[in-house]
Formats: sequence, C-alpha cells, structure tokens
Amino acid sequence: MSVSIRGKLFSAIARAAGNVNPIVVKEKKKNVVKDLRSMEPLFRHYFPPIGYRFEKSDSDGVPTEIFRPKKDGSENVILVLHGGAYISRMMFYYRLLNKRYSKASGGGTVVHFDYRCAPEYRYPCALEDTMKVWNRLLKDGYSPENIIIVGDSAGGHLCVNLMMKLHDLHMAQPRAAVMMSPWLDMTASGKTYMENYPVDPVFGIKGKTIQPEEVRDLLMSSELYMWLGDNDRTDPYISPVFAEIDDSYPPIFVSAGGNEMLLSDAQTLVKKWRKAGLRAELYVGEGMFHAFEIYQIFPEAKKGLQAIFAFIREMYA
Repeated sequence: MSVSIRGKLFSAIARAAGNVNPIVVKEKKKNVVKDLRSMEPLFRHYFPPIGYRFEKSDSDGVPTEIFRPKKDGSENVILVLHGGAYISRMMFYYRLLNKRYSKASGGGTVVHFDYRCAPEYRYPCALEDTMKVWNRLLKDGYSPENIIIVGDSAGGHLCVNLMMKLHDLHMAQPRAAVMMSPWLDMTASGKTYMENYPVDPVFGIKGKTIQPEEVRDLLMSSELYMWLGDNDRTDPYISPVFAEIDDSYPPIFVSAGGNEMLLSDAQTLVKKWRKAGLRAELYVGEGMFHAFEIYQIFPEAKKGLQAIFAFIREMYA
C-alpha cells in the first residue's frame, strides 16, 4: 500500500522539524526541551464550536479543561492524556479533536489536563496528577465504566500506568483505553528499535544502519528519558512492556506507525492483553510515523482516526 503525497509530506516535515535522534540533536545543536515546548504559546485561547461549552477547571491543583455539549449530553467521558515525552505540556491541536471525541462517545464530555513535566518534575509526578484528575471525575459522579482514556506517545504510557495503578489499588478500571504510538519500553529492547531506525523520521536517521547496542547507548543518553530520573528502566511502571497483565484490565485499541521504532512497544502490549484473554486491537499505519493520527488532515491520519472513533462508538454501544 503506497503512502499518499500528503502523508509523505508530513513525514518529511516530521523528519526536518521534529527529529529528536541524539545524533541529530547534537549535530544541529538542538534544545530538546525548548523545541518540544515551542508550540505551547500558540493559540492559548480556545473557542468551542457552536453547541458546545468549554471551561477551565482545577483537579486538586492540576489544570483541567472540560468540553461538553450544551444539551443532549451523555454521562460518558473521554479522558485525554497528552503526549510530548513527558516534557511538553498540552498543545492546542489536542483540542481540535474535542468535538469528534464527544460525538463518538454519544455526546460525552471530553477532559484534558496538564500534568507536571520534566525536567522540572520527574516520575511519578505525571501519574500522581493523573490520579488526581481520575479521582476528581469519580467525585463529580462519573462512573469508571463510562470513562474511556485516550493517550498518544507518553500519554499512551500514562494510560497504561493509570490502569496499572487502578489495578494495584483494587479500583475499578475505565471502560476502555485507546493508545496511539504508546512509548512503553525505556530499555529500547524491541526489535523495531533496530529494524525501523533507518526509516523512522522522528527517532531515527534516514538510511543509516546501526547495531542494537549502538541504538540503546544513543537512546539511553537522550534527554527524552530525563523524566524517569534514577528509576530502574525495567520497572513495569517505567517500562510497561515488562508488566504482568491479568484479565481484570479493560479492552484496548492500540495504533502505531509502520515506520516507527516504537512499533514493537504497541505489538508487545497487544500480545500481553491477548495472552490474558482480553480484547486488544492493533492498528498499524503502513509507512507512517509516530502518533500520525493527531495531525488529522492527510488520508492515513483520517483512516486511523476513523478506526479509533469506530472502536469508541462500539465500546459505548
């Protein structure tokens, strides 16, 4: 299956502007934190579409945004956990999916929040903030069975962390989880970390072959991992690819780009879910890059989002 012209264009843009490979960062003297946060000041003000209301709130100290229909709303909730390597805060483009999430959830409420990020704050700060928002939803009367969590990249990691924490606390799980390009292996041990290194426009280097130990050594020194502090990279909360999963977890939908190094993270998670007898769907965007769906406007992103919304609708049926 060939990649669309617009898909190729966005991949090229990702390679030129968003590549965070340590070699590229060093050669171009890039500041990873500054680059990942560069879009935060854009479009600070958000005006919801006609028929919806938007408000900023607070969940025990965690900045929270709530988007819901003005009428004919449901009790369903889409809780969005944003990505950004645990470095960048929530970007404006996450809000652009609010209406579609609400419609897919049958008129549900869409909740975003800004968890504390590295380098100022490290693990487990983001998870602690996520639990505060989760508990706020329960306090407000929302039932876990009506909440679907959605996350991309580090937000996908946070989705798994939240489910693990709820499991360990013997609390009810969300109805389901959707994860786009979840970042789950801080040891970079999956096979696609090597196989896709020459084709990944975000984390790799075009056409460059490299030995497994070189990949790991490079990634281990990357600023992308500053969020984990001195924690053991094989700790299941740090690298959920090493977590034990039982049949108490909810259904999941996991997607990844066919050209991204993190593809094996998604594949491993789905295998763990299925081994536990749980429903787990894997969607691979052939020829695509990391978290490609959030950009919405090219054919492959649209197709990936259609699959996500179809899953959400089915979960609420």
